Amino acid sequence: MKENMLVLEMLLKNKMITRQNIAERIEEAKRSGVSVLDLLFKDRVITQEMLVMIFHNERGFDIYDSRQDVIDPQVLPFFSKEQAIKHLVFPLKQEHHDQLTVLMADPTNEETLRSVKRIADKRLKILVAEKDCIQSLIGKYYHQKYANQKSAGGLIKQRESKETPQEMTIITLVNDLIDEGVFQGASDIHVEAFPRKIQVRFRIDGVLKAVGQLSKETWKGVVTRLKILGGCDIAEQRHPQDGAFTTTYEGRQIDVRLAIIPTIHGEKIVLRLLDQKKFLMSVDELGFSNDQKQLLQEILEAPHGMILVCGPTGSGKSTTLYSLLNGMDPRTQNIITIEDPVEFQMEDINQIQVNEKTGLNFANGLRAILRQDPNVIMVGEIRDEDTAETAIRAAITGHVVLSTIHTNNAIASINRLMDMKIPLYLLSAALRGVISQKLIKRLCPDCRKKAPATEAEKRLLGIANQDIELFYPVGCSFCHGTGYQGRIAVQEVLKITRRIREAIGKGEDYDMIRKIASEEGFKLIEESFKRQLLLGNTSISQGLELLAFENDWHR
Repeated sequence: MKENMLVLEMLLKNKMITRQNIAERIEEAKRSGVSVLDLLFKDRVITQEMLVMIFHNERGFDIYDSRQDVIDPQVLPFFSKEQAIKHLVFPLKQEHHDQLTVLMADPTNEETLRSVKRIADKRLKILVAEKDCIQSLIGKYYHQKYANQKSAGGLIKQRESKETPQEMTIITLVNDLIDEGVFQGASDIHVEAFPRKIQVRFRIDGVLKAVGQLSKETWKGVVTRLKILGGCDIAEQRHPQDGAFTTTYEGRQIDVRLAIIPTIHGEKIVLRLLDQKKFLMSVDELGFSNDQKQLLQEILEAPHGMILVCGPTGSGKSTTLYSLLNGMDPRTQNIITIEDPVEFQMEDINQIQVNEKTGLNFANGLRAILRQDPNVIMVGEIRDEDTAETAIRAAITGHVVLSTIHTNNAIASINRLMDMKIPLYLLSAALRGVISQKLIKRLCPDCRKKAPATEAEKRLLGIANQDIELFYPVGCSFCHGTGYQGRIAVQEVLKITRRIREAIGKGEDYDMIRKIASEEGFKLIEESFKRQLLLGNTSISQGLELLAFENDWHR
């Protein structure tokens, strides 16, 4: 365990932590080998942003600004990837022959500073940046250098041609395949057998992309290896099987869900990649506007009641739920989830896996949870009337209940619960708020271009009399020529006010509840999209699909 006492003293001086905060974590730090500072981050006592500001205010270090500080790939060879990861340093640019500008997460660590100076053999100009930011840059730029020489498909082919018992083993191939999927931002990896080929595909931003092929012998080895990792029966080839395992990528947890199904040409495998970085986000990172965050805060402050997250399959509902749970304190509350399946394993939270074979479904599990003295209950999905009514009754008896429901917008969720025959007096008393969301593609920040909006685009956005500029996709090596990199959520947040509660109690229809919500200041999901568009995070083409769907739905 390496502890930088200077950082702790600066935090104490600025009253961001107390000596009690340190004392409470000393024993755990000794036992686990993790620094007290890292434990403070883990327990959300402080944030990386707070630490960056300390270095700036106390020591005068400039803060890295990704919009202004341009990265020069030619300086990457000053450090190997291993050195960059070990010292949390990233070379930014070389403005003078004898001076190198670098990013560091902790520029006050003398031992690290000496090592970095020795490796670079230059005078250093240090900009301070958050740890996650530096790790992300290392993963992106050092891996990109490697990927330029060898794509995922090339990686597979190399192993096919040069595999030896000592080197390119099946274990290495499987590990590298998962790493490549995480690096490219894939949500799923497909390994599938056809008559003339064994194909590997990644689902990136909702679209499947072929990345390589395997020989039949290698494919059999990959299937066996994945079955072993997932705890499946390696001899069973006639029935579907599910499994799960956990791995790491650049120091963070990756949960992998395994689904195997027999086809006429052999077993097809799909790996769902669940990245800690994507699941354990703060509410601030989810893309809500300031007004929406204020509404969400008011909803979460309710001592009891139900909060729903709705949207189509693959719209990030689980991510939002986990982020809400991540903002709660499990040390002072009993937080229990029941899920099918458990998407991501969280520390200090009791998670239950639905098992229909043993009779443990959502409704039965929820009833059992109520006998466990819970404060917060998360139900993975409301699928039937029994689960819905049990969850509603839990919400009015002093518990906070979080769940998801498959509907197209926030107000439709209310009508769906009405259709499930939930007594209106219970529904109106229990419901606190509904979050509806959809995912749209994020423009690649490395190649997007800005241009004046056309008259048609301005009319669509309702700003025909203003001159504005929008961003458009181009395509580069970082986004694999697509012009997009990742996805962002657009949301609407409905707080159940007294008037809406009364309308629910009377059994009012969709149109009347929507009219009342609009009068109460409810902003539709289209407004969230327009905000992301004007911020330059997405393109108008993404919004045309969204707006067309929403207009058809509300028509």
